[in-house]
Amino acid sequence: MFSGFLMLIYQQLGAQTNEISKSAFSRFGHFTEIGALAATRNRPDNVTTAAFTFQTVNGYKFSKQFFTGVGVAADMYATQTIVPVFASIRYSFLEQGAFIPFGFVDGGYGFDITSSTTDINYKSGPMLAAGLGFKIPINGGPGFLVSFGYRLQKGATVQSGLQSDYSNHRIALRAGFCL
Repeated sequence: MFSGFLMLIYQQLGAQTNEISKSAFSRFGHFTEIGALAATRNRPDNVTTAAFTFQTVNGYKFSKQFFTGVGVAADMYATQTIVPVFASIRYSFLEQGAFIPFGFVDGGYGFDITSSTTDINYKSGPMLAAGLGFKIPINGGPGFLVSFGYRLQKGATVQSGLQSDYSNHRIALRAGFCL
């Protein structure tokens, strides 16, 4: 009888533990995206080639629609590589469906990891991004996403003691997956 009682307690604790872990995991959110950053001539050095971008964001889903998280990216421009670390807020305009539109705002600081040459040094600066996209969920859970937005990365170059501030104004087009 005592072993039956212990078995019943063990089963109940196991069920509660599974519910807690399922609940905690269901609140975890993840977005990974790759894409391009396109621009026009807007820098002092006239560098205008498209940049490759990769980013990942992990965080907490307060509901099916509202998410906040922390992200890191790698933005590879023609002459520089910048690693933004940022906070992200995402809002889905629908709770469910085959096609779920969302909006996002990211803000943080981009660390310029470009190797400085003998005459040019690179300085880091703030980053801001905002845009819209859509998710295509698979079985109501993870899914694919596409986003389109604006990304601003500020920084500076220092050459012969003279600092030239710049702003990378880019249109971001990315695709990826989400949990």
